[in-house]
Amino acid sequence: MDSCHGGSSLESLREPHCPVRASMQGSTRYALASRLRLCYHRSVMTTFDHAATGIPLALASASPRRRELLGYLGVSFRIVVTDAEEHDSAPPPSIIALLPPLALPLFDHPTLRAWRKASAACTAAPGSVIIGADTIVVLDGRVLNKPVDPEDARRMLCNLSGRTHTVYTGLAVIDPRRTSTRPLFDLVASEVTVAELSCSEIDAYVATGEPLDKAGAYGIQGLGGRLVRLVSGSYTCVVGLPLVETHRLLCSAGVTGLRDPVDSYRRWLIDQGKEPLPCPPTLP
Repeated sequence: MDSCHGGSSLESLREPHCPVRASMQGSTRYALASRLRLCYHRSVMTTFDHAATGIPLALASASPRRRELLGYLGVSFRIVVTDAEEHDSAPPPSIIALLPPLALPLFDHPTLRAWRKASAACTAAPGSVIIGADTIVVLDGRVLNKPVDPEDARRMLCNLSGRTHTVYTGLAVIDPRRTSTRPLFDLVASEVTVAELSCSEIDAYVATGEPLDKAGAYGIQGLGGRLVRLVSGSYTCVVGLPLVETHRLLCSAGVTGLRDPVDSYRRWLIDQGKEPLPCPPTLP
């Protein structure tokens, strides 16, 4: 077999090894409690004191996946795209002090990157609550960014094959109308186990073009989902916008009318034509 680690055909990975397709049963409170126990996160919380009226919301991200997931929370919002994530200027010490701990270089911290996006969007959306998000893939302490070319994508996928890596998504919520209020931060981590992939499977996936604009060279919500065996933690964290934490931060910022994040996750899965992975370990 032409293999990097052995394995079967790409088509055979459409349904990962999940003997039980458990439904997302139980109350939202139970789901949230399970989520908090099984997926590491830390927040720096300050509640914005808004009236219970509609507050304009802006998403500081060009990602169609984040746009789609935020839409499932049932709130209207605008998109503000900046180039802030490419900047490496030193952030204010007050922002560094609020960042959730992470054993990576500061420049790679996804919550800092999320804050850069949200902060840069303040000029374009001065009357809105702004949410930024950023996602990174980490294997053996190294950040796997978007591949520079197909060969780089093949290398990344061969390294991920048959192993478990961590996906971090950082969140930042800013209200530019209240400059004296601290931003709300969160960091969510999920463990992803990739199946053992043959070189032909990797070549077939790279040939689709999907890996070339994805951190870590795969997209779990697309064809790359066939490569994944198991997700421990938030599934939507791996996609790019953890719904439970997003809902909680936006509620704390005074945004009203949001749908339940677990119900939103269920609807999204149905519309994507996906069956839920066993819960736990896979959570919204």
